[in-house]
Amino acid sequence: MFFLFKMSFVFAQKPTGIKGKIIDSKTQKPLENVVVTIANTQLMQLTSSDGVFSFYVVAPGNQLLLLHSQGFKDVLLPIVITQDLMLDLGAVPLEDNQTSEQQTGIITLLESDLSDDNSGSESTSGLLQSSRDAFQQAAAFNWGQARFRIRGLDNQYATTMINGVTMNKLFDGRPQWGDWGGLNNVIRNQEFTVGSFPSDYAFGGILGTQQINTRASIYRPGTILSFSGTNTNYDWRMMGTYASGMNSKGWAFVISAGTRWATEGHFEGTNYNALAGFISVEKKINEEHSLNFSGFYTPNSRAKNSPNTTEVTELTSDKYNSYWGWRNITNITS
Repeated sequence: MFFLFKMSFVFAQKPTGIKGKIIDSKTQKPLENVVVTIANTQLMQLTSSDGVFSFYVVAPGNQLLLLHSQGFKDVLLPIVITQDLMLDLGAVPLEDNQTSEQQTGIITLLESDLSDDNSGSESTSGLLQSSRDAFQQAAAFNWGQARFRIRGLDNQYATTMINGVTMNKLFDGRPQWGDWGGLNNVIRNQEFTVGSFPSDYAFGGILGTQQINTRASIYRPGTILSFSGTNTNYDWRMMGTYASGMNSKGWAFVISAGTRWATEGHFEGTNYNALAGFISVEKKINEEHSLNFSGFYTPNSRAKNSPNTTEVTELTSDKYNSYWGWRNITNITS
């Protein structure tokens, strides 16, 4: 009978381990290729395209679970493994690394930005890029803001959006950063794609895509107040921001206001008076849907300084402004 009927004995045993799903705290989307490690063991795994990880053979007792992904803060979770039980952590959010997000990007200024063709009362910075790219950060710091173009391309080939709405101007294709100037605290939530790399929000251009997110629920709850002085375009700046966070009724709101002023800035004849106001209100309908309203108002009045070469600066001074001209001179002889 043993030859005629193959018989085997199987002993079922429940797995002893841990599983979960890693998501982005900002977008609530799953994160792929997050390194999940159980400390002091050789157990290591990368999350799948759905952000899922699972360990089925883990020693019972107290363990430490380490989550690591580039651009996000590391998370170290103390866990307790029970024999013959599978611990389900559910969705584990990872927060953006604010330190790397706030590093200096690049401001690309074009010849048209430095001329009087557009308007003598406005200062247009073509594109401010919040990028973690090491080369771009080095170029912005070492070469300056007005002497470098990324890949030699005009900034009309890049796309700047706020909440998915393209902010590039229709007649020249360039973004007008002065339209939301002074709102530094509320436009820090940015996602930037380099070059033709695919974006989640638009097809974009060959120079990249920049998405600014102003949903009220993504801001860290709290109050930020700042007062600073400078010796550049303006003398003083005051800013205040308050974020409520999502309450139990599904409401969240953010308000921010700021002002920058100078009777005369670093350059002669350059007065500065700029105000900025921002509000964002979000209503969470359910886990999949929400409504958000964002509005800002940034009136400004300022005088413009001239771009000077090294020769002009040596003949005059670093504060010389050719737009200001000579005063109280009735007769000029050669």
